[in-house]
Amino acid sequence: MIVAVVVEVRLLGPVELVVDGVPATPGGPRPRAVLAVLAASGGAPVSADRLAEAVYSDTGRPAARATVQVHVHHLRQTLGAHGTALRHGPGGYQLTGVRADVRAVEDAIGRARAADQARDVQAAAAGYRRALDLWRGPFCADLPDHAALDPARRLYAEMRWEALEARIAADLRADGVPGLARELEGLVAEQPLRERFWGQLMVALYREGRQAEALERYRQARQVLAEEAGVDPGPALRELERAVLAHAGTATLLRVAAPGAEPSGRPLLTWVDGTGRARRRELPVSGRLVIGRDESADIALRHDGAVSRSHAEITQGAGGLVLTDLGSRNGTFHNGDRVGEPAALVVGDLVRCGNTVLAVTTGVSVSAIDGTTRS
Repeated sequence: MIVAVVVEVRLLGPVELVVDGVPATPGGPRPRAVLAVLAASGGAPVSADRLAEAVYSDTGRPAARATVQVHVHHLRQTLGAHGTALRHGPGGYQLTGVRADVRAVEDAIGRARAADQARDVQAAAAGYRRALDLWRGPFCADLPDHAALDPARRLYAEMRWEALEARIAADLRADGVPGLARELEGLVAEQPLRERFWGQLMVALYREGRQAEALERYRQARQVLAEEAGVDPGPALRELERAVLAHAGTATLLRVAAPGAEPSGRPLLTWVDGTGRARRRELPVSGRLVIGRDESADIALRHDGAVSRSHAEITQGAGGLVLTDLGSRNGTFHNGDRVGEPAALVVGDLVRCGNTVLAVTTGVSVSAIDGTTRS
């Protein structure tokens, strides 16, 4: 029996390298940072200057190229028979042919969302659980002082919370799961600015016949949002309070509390920029929206060196939104799959250009990312 040989890189927690099933994680923070930056790029080339800046971003002083070359050489040796996976070309250093948990998460969430859209709540809940199981902790948890990793750290933290919200929503639609209210009580204590968790807690309590407690949680949410963020509850949470007061049916409450249920007009693209702040852009009802690194792009990802000047575009066709790759150097990915032919785009999908993941949303509050932003 032939066993496939693989190189696995795990970034959702402490950085880990596994070569042919054997742990081979580099011992020092610099070699681990080299591995993390290259693996997170998804096979896109990383220039020597950018790599030097990122690997020493905890000091604020980029290393000399020769120092980076030494770290790269040692990593290539660590890869053993797979050393050719780490190569150098005109665009910089590339790590190809590896299994990275960050890409696996994108793929798992994409498949779970597809099941969600097909109204298969059991498959959706199971898919979100598979994605969530891949997180062992924060992105590159053992490199907390490397500022260059902060945007990705925030992005994957937000992606995890959104997947958890979606998993709980699927559990609620599947006639509930024992212990949901208790789990949600812990989540609103941990993430008090995430309105979706408050809404889901209200639904879970209401389904258990605890209407008074559901209304009390709304009052608590309103107080917390006012005191900590200076905002009022969003439309979805306010509508949910009205539904509870009116003794509405469970189906109504689930509709209001569902991810993406907050009414705000056209679908949006939501992503995290180079400063770690949430950014959003309405998707077009006509014409085209270009994503790229050029200043003239509608969504200019100038911080991401793996993005081409004109990378991808989204257009509104007769059948809905369509995602097209514009011949980008590193490819455009839709729910983990590289885009060849134009792909239909719907709410809940994930688009990756370079190292930047953009989610198609319907205008949910992102106050938990930046503390203030609301559509």
